[in-house]
Amino acid sequence: MTNVDRRRALGLVSAGLAFLAGCSESADPSDDDGRSTEESNETTIDPDGELPTYASLLPETNREAYFYGSIDAPTLQSIVENQHAGDGDDPADPLVGNPIVLAIRFAQLGDVTAFTVYQEYDETPFEDGELVDANGVYALLGSYDRDTLHTGLESAGYERERDEDAYTVYSDADSGEAVGLTEDVFACTVPNQFDPGFDPVDAVERTVATAAGQRTPKHEIDDDFERLLRSGATGGISLGRYTESDEFDPDSLGEPQLSASLEFAFGGVEGANGVHQQLSLESENENGVGDGNVGNDATATAVVTYAGDDRVDVDRLESAFGTEADTRDIARDGASVLIEAEYTGEFAGE
Repeated sequence: MTNVDRRRALGLVSAGLAFLAGCSESADPSDDDGRSTEESNETTIDPDGELPTYASLLPETNREAYFYGSIDAPTLQSIVENQHAGDGDDPADPLVGNPIVLAIRFAQLGDVTAFTVYQEYDETPFEDGELVDANGVYALLGSYDRDTLHTGLESAGYERERDEDAYTVYSDADSGEAVGLTEDVFACTVPNQFDPGFDPVDAVERTVATAAGQRTPKHEIDDDFERLLRSGATGGISLGRYTESDEFDPDSLGEPQLSASLEFAFGGVEGANGVHQQLSLESENENGVGDGNVGNDATATAVVTYAGDDRVDVDRLESAFGTEADTRDIARDGASVLIEAEYTGEFAGE
């Protein structure tokens, strides 16, 4: 897996901002600067698509609100090792900006001691590496020798909290970190300063027990959640928010557009109950991903679901998502809306 520390996280920020700065400054994708917005008559939303690889480790919880995300190792390395990222304007378009914010959060895993211990024992082929955010628990779908990693964690001061045949959960009293292992999933988390009710040990155990088949994953219990997972694109960077209520709590969504704070901006989906975004960065040349270069182009999608047809607000979605894209296509299928956008223009500066 890719080793990411704070220095590289800063490079990731720079790369993300520089990419967004490469887009036109206009906030209206329908004006005369060469961009275009089209409303598709033939929907491409597929509620019966393939489940993402990480679906099997997304646990059921006792809360209505849910967040998940994923980035594959080649995409993460393409961004953090970009040698051409320069300064850029503050991001605005959440269709690209939200995935970049998620990637920044993944980059900060370098501050989690358990993650650095894991990297010493990781045997995952680079092209197969994947990082997952399972509702506040970071998980890696990887390859390692479980017994050896047990020894490494215990040598680093972690103590066993739960020990089952299928999984083990550790904790560290000093940092509050919790760690879980199965045969092929490593998971860790830290106390959530914004959520006093968040128990790291319980959260990690839910995740590894689900990954090991000891608990039923959320998508097998919640049909609407499964439909959202199947409707969204995967690969590159993907992320989603979901609520079991008819609509999101608007106070939890943030602004419709990103600001310099680099927080998620989901204000554009007010009135909805689910959103799944995906961003793919194109490779710059035929040398492939991982050569230190981010490509010139990117594609981004968002599937937004509502509790009923009468709640759909396409105008609100248009004003929030894809505002800096070169081309944008919007399709509606009943209570679901798909936004697809293309961005052209290389990362700015050297």
